[in-house]
Amino acid sequence: MKLWQSLLVVIFLISPLVLSSCDLLGIGGKSKEQEYLEQQLELMKQQQEAAQKAQEEYNENLRKALEDYMRQYTAYQQSQQEAQIQALEQQQQQQQQAAQQEKEDIPYN
Repeated sequence: MKLWQSLLVVIFLISPLVLSSCDLLGIGGKSKEQEYLEQQLELMKQQQEAAQKAQEEYNENLRKALEDYMRQYTAYQQSQQEAQIQALEQQQQQQQQAAQQEKEDIPYN
């Protein structure tokens, strides 16, 4: 065997050992701690997205409830105003009838 062939064989035999020892020592590639931190970061992002979605849902439900309340309140106000108008009209009619009755009750001399 020639020298370069024997060196090549030695490199092929040693390189897996060196690469596996680098993983064990944390040299090169991602370390376990870095992977853990990345997982935690991803979980935090997911939690933030879920919280934002829940907040948006809450705001939408609140908006719908407020709109519904305003419709009901407006309808209530209108019904109260109509009732007051009817009461005033009835009172005015009664006053007119009373005035008419007084005119009829006055004896002519």
